[in-house]
Amino acid sequence: MGLFGNILLAAIHLLLIFIDILFFLTFLRLVSYRWRPRWLIAINSSGKPAVDWLTGYIEKGLKHFSKNTFPERTVLLIGMLTLMFMRFFLVTIFNK
Repeated sequence: MGLFGNILLAAIHLLLIFIDILFFLTFLRLVSYRWRPRWLIAINSSGKPAVDWLTGYIEKGLKHFSKNTFPERTVLLIGMLTLMFMRFFLVTIFNK
């Protein structure tokens, strides 16, 4: 495999890592509605900008389908499902 192929696979690998981290942070935000230990609050505050970025894009997309606003828990669940399908889609395309 040449240089271009290796660069492409490395970029896809970094994208998969980004999706995994964003999925984990979204999951922890959802769990933090039920439990509030100190370590979970610390992780949520550090991952807040990334999860807020994701929920902002999802809310913009949901406004095209409905004029109603959705609770944050519903948006986070839709975000987790979206990230999961994106990961499965990328893995099946590139057989990594």
